[in-house]
Amino acid sequence: MSRRHTSTQGRHRLSRVVGPLLVLLLMLTAALPAGVAAAKNKISDSDVEWGWQLLTYRDADGDIEPVPAGVGATLSLFSNAAFGEAACSSYESSYTRQGRTLFIDPPEITRFDCDPISQAFDDVFYRNLGEARSISVSDSILTLYDIIEEPLMTLTRARIDDDPTVAPWNLARIAEADGSIEPVIQGLDPWMEFLRGGRIVGSSGCGSFLGSYTINDGTMAITDVAHRLDACPEGARQQAETILSTLDVITDFKVLPAGLSLQDADGTTRLALTPDINLARRTWTPIAVYGGDGEATWGPDDLDTSAVKFNQSATEGRSICRSFTADGLRSGLAISVSDFQLNGAKCPSSSKKNPTPLKAIEKSFITALKAASSHALRGDELELKDVDGNTLMRLLPQADLVGPTWVVDWMDLTPSAAKATKRKPVEDTVITATFEDIPVVLGETGAADRTGTNDYIASYRTPNASRISVTKATVDGRACLGSKSRNAECKQQANYLRLLQAADGYIVREDSLRLLKGPRAIIAFSPEVIGTVES
Repeated sequence: MSRRHTSTQGRHRLSRVVGPLLVLLLMLTAALPAGVAAAKNKISDSDVEWGWQLLTYRDADGDIEPVPAGVGATLSLFSNAAFGEAACSSYESSYTRQGRTLFIDPPEITRFDCDPISQAFDDVFYRNLGEARSISVSDSILTLYDIIEEPLMTLTRARIDDDPTVAPWNLARIAEADGSIEPVIQGLDPWMEFLRGGRIVGSSGCGSFLGSYTINDGTMAITDVAHRLDACPEGARQQAETILSTLDVITDFKVLPAGLSLQDADGTTRLALTPDINLARRTWTPIAVYGGDGEATWGPDDLDTSAVKFNQSATEGRSICRSFTADGLRSGLAISVSDFQLNGAKCPSSSKKNPTPLKAIEKSFITALKAASSHALRGDELELKDVDGNTLMRLLPQADLVGPTWVVDWMDLTPSAAKATKRKPVEDTVITATFEDIPVVLGETGAADRTGTNDYIASYRTPNASRISVTKATVDGRACLGSKSRNAECKQQANYLRLLQAADGYIVREDSLRLLKGPRAIIAFSPEVIGTVES
């Protein structure tokens, strides 16, 4: 977050110290088996010459950490010129590359006043640039490595549309007109959201505000801001007043992978905001996957048994047929999913007996996840976008499994057969399931006699997104003892408990729960509706 900087520096010669190191690295690369060396060196100028934004970096303790909130550190590589911005400085340098090897000359740095945390980040950032000796490029991700091939920094070239409505925003850093920077006081949590239609709402940390905004090709005007200031400590109130007065001088904006930058007429970033998107809090179910023509290839009915959960450094879920795990990287609006491991039986090809194109649906779903470079949140709807900002997939958060009492709508009595045998509960019987936090699932089996209704309890686990395992189901009640076990209600009880313990997946919607075995729903539930009594 600093002044806009566009000039570049002339190319420098390699220093005498670095020369032998480069020679050594080239010798080590040449010593690799021919196939490996060739594969690692297939990096062209078009792969490298982009504007890159930092996602993770090696900190002063040697740990890989995400970039600090509100810091839009960048590295632009073009025609042997290297330049960009750190937390409170800009820099110019040059670079030399041959295959995977890369050396960045000591940069000329222009520094601005900033807080100690930002200054410490800048020191580490420039140290990492100086230690870079090789690179790898994978889709939208660039990784810099040191002399022993340990990662230094990971950057993205994802292009984010200049649309401030892509997320709610948390304010991370505030700058004065001279470029001096201060972080937001902890505990105040100022935020703002740009609503479609031209309204802005938010909190200064000491009260709410409401106003209007207009945008046009990267310019922004925020007007008619009405606010209230609640009772706050003096420092907090002063910061709130600074935020509100700064809104009046905003003339430009940028949406970058790191977040939203609001700038004044001199190009100084005055407010730096990070997206308020908690992906890891929910499991997401896709409702549309898009092809290269921008048209939806598959819709919610096709993707009904697919789901994904994005953890901080990993991704997990299930396709239409089986579960998967993958590596994940998230920072700001940037996202990357790689190294998929699919677990379970492969999706079958289409046939007359099974015309649903399961294999094609799974391939489209996984391909879209692999191509994701950024994300946006509009209301409850999550969008995954490719490196050029095209929408790949739209998803909705999965409803909670725990909480509602679920009532069985139907069961598939022959889950291994080609054709489903769906049966509704026997007339006048109700089968229920309530999943508790403990975690146990309990409910009624639908079997009853004069002594009462049979209840059941079982243990369950949800080891990852939309996966479930139900075990140790036991029945409490006398309705199916002895000869009674042959009646319809008791056969239904046995089938229900068998299917419950056979389930390996689940999908929750607001109005339905389905337990799955592979790609197939074997029990369908609806939430219990509590009737009302008319007075």
